[in-house]
Amino acid sequence: MLFMQPLTAFYHFVSMKRFDKIWVSFFNDLKNVHPHSSVCLEEIFHLINSPKWEKEIAECKEDSINKRKLPSFTPTGVFNMRNNQGLTRYSGIICLDIDHVNDPMALKERCKGITWVWCSFITPSGSGLKVFVKTQTHQDDFKWIEAEIAVSFYHLTGFMRDDRAKDLARLQFVSHDQNLYLNNDAIYFEKGSH
Repeated sequence: MLFMQPLTAFYHFVSMKRFDKIWVSFFNDLKNVHPHSSVCLEEIFHLINSPKWEKEIAECKEDSINKRKLPSFTPTGVFNMRNNQGLTRYSGIICLDIDHVNDPMALKERCKGITWVWCSFITPSGSGLKVFVKTQTHQDDFKWIEAEIAVSFYHLTGFMRDDRAKDLARLQFVSHDQNLYLNNDAIYFEKGSH
């Protein structure tokens, strides 16, 4: 059912120490406190853009309780356990969770004009947006850089991220978005990058 079986064999041949890949922990569902595996974040984006989870996302839109069964991942890095102390490799990725958006497609279009937005896709509910930003910070800087990115995003778009979804070990659900936005030329967010 999950994509992990065929990918696991492939990623065994790829060293996690490669610096051109961003590695994250992948969880089968919310019940798991230990990750299923470590996966390249770009591969998760590719699968969100594909029909992989289309059926599961349609079920979430019918009944939000189904979201709890979705696979999820930790954009901030690789964890051996799903808590802040379980972080073993920090990615420098910040994910903003923007909820209650009347027109998430329009907001995603606005993201295309922000040079430091690396990726964005519509959430499983269909009424929110996940926004991913690359940074070159240390995990000790997570709180201040996340807050600065959130404020900058608000100034540019008028949308503030979910204030509850800002801790280091926060899981993000997979989704299905055929029009996922990915900007491989996005710049790293730096202090004052408005």
